[in-house]
Amino acid sequence: MKRLLILTAVTAVAVSAKAQNTTYGGGSAPYVVDGGYVSDYSPAGTIVLADGSVTLSNNATYEHGNNLLQNSGNWTAASGSLDLFLSTGSNTISGSTAPSFFNVHFNNGAGNTMAITNTQGINIAGQAQLSNGITTTVRSNTSAGSLKFADNATYTGGTTDAQHVNGYVSKTGNDAFTFPVGSGTDRRTLSISAPATVTDQYSVSWIAGNPGTNGDPSNSNALHPTTAVTAPIASVSTQGQWDWIPVSGTGAGLTITVSLPAGVTAATATTLRLVGWNGTSWVNLSAAPNATGNAEGDSLSGTMIAGITAIGIGSTSIVLPVTFGAFAAQKQGCEAILNWTTLMEHNNDYFVVERSTDGRNFSRIGNIAAAGNSSAAQTYTYYDRFPANGLNYYRITQVDVDGQRSSTEVKALQFNCANGTVKVYPVPSRGILYVDMPAGYEQAKIAVTTIDGRQVPATVTGGSLSRTVQLASLTAGTYLLRVESNRGLETLKILYQP
Repeated sequence: MKRLLILTAVTAVAVSAKAQNTTYGGGSAPYVVDGGYVSDYSPAGTIVLADGSVTLSNNATYEHGNNLLQNSGNWTAASGSLDLFLSTGSNTISGSTAPSFFNVHFNNGAGNTMAITNTQGINIAGQAQLSNGITTTVRSNTSAGSLKFADNATYTGGTTDAQHVNGYVSKTGNDAFTFPVGSGTDRRTLSISAPATVTDQYSVSWIAGNPGTNGDPSNSNALHPTTAVTAPIASVSTQGQWDWIPVSGTGAGLTITVSLPAGVTAATATTLRLVGWNGTSWVNLSAAPNATGNAEGDSLSGTMIAGITAIGIGSTSIVLPVTFGAFAAQKQGCEAILNWTTLMEHNNDYFVVERSTDGRNFSRIGNIAAAGNSSAAQTYTYYDRFPANGLNYYRITQVDVDGQRSSTEVKALQFNCANGTVKVYPVPSRGILYVDMPAGYEQAKIAVTTIDGRQVPATVTGGSLSRTVQLASLTAGTYLLRVESNRGLETLKILYQP
């Protein structure tokens, strides 16, 4: 591929003797790329001044080989032209005038950010290829600084947790469209059916967190309390909301479909409803139950009405018992560590830790007491000290005081360990011992004896495969922990140091 370096060889460029950047403007003539392929690898980036202009025509390609395009003049790409961003690492498109791309490819590498800080965003008339990591816009600049897709404009990529727009995306035209928005760590897409008018324009972003405490940037950071609801809506999820900006048109009659966040916990999916903030309360947008489930990535739809400024997830049931946050499973040697958070708890009784070896049939391996009622984030941890060889699937199921249940998403870990032994800790002990046992020891009996076999006072509490042993006041020294099960009798030495 032949590359032409745009430096002093181009009459439209005014640069210093060291050629630190490529600058268009400052009294120079407009620069036109009429077909062909042009590469710009100037170290300090490409600068278009207020009196400068760059035009791509006749299927021209402009290869951006640096990390900055600063446009305060005119950057115009005709139909069929391509702006190709290839500089590895984080890239920035800044300035005060939106560059107008036809086709634009963000190919600066998976995991790398493309930061759109231009105060007028960027315009896309053809296709955007989002092959980078996260693309960001300035959230405080809302729709003005967004990725703006014209009528019939499309994109590829951008719909995974690792690859989406953390900020605002706008769409003009009368074609159906999915907004590839998210939080920067989680994608939360929103789709619209085809508007009736080609001039309709809507802008969308995902705002993570409780709508009652996280403000709406496009509405003077106004709060949308989740307690302000209109029947039949009884509760609203605190996981987040979609900022909905009808730049042109009301959106009334559009079908809105969203991808559910993790932790939306209703008794059943049939209680979920898409809701809209009308300025005073959350109102129902779903004529009937239509959620495909209540897990992350499931869909929920509704019909837009005029006057809505935000979209959320509501329920016709009473306050959702638990709003789950993150759930993570990680290996530590031959043990699994499960960590999860709740963002809100209402009459929550306890958690059941469940494990499966086939991803379908789950069994309880432990219980964890819950906070009960809390509006603050709570963190929980469970250790599975005896995972099965091979794949282990984990989930956490919440049980409230009324018996209602909801579960996290499923996480999987692979193990190749020789499990099946009783574990006792800590050693030495100052008076309390914890005993973890593998499957098959549910009915085991535990006692503590001296080395010569005389039983000593000890209180054993707990059940199933996890027990706690409280030792009486003993003389410091070595003792035996006796575990009697249907597998026989096992003895383990313990060291007591009061």
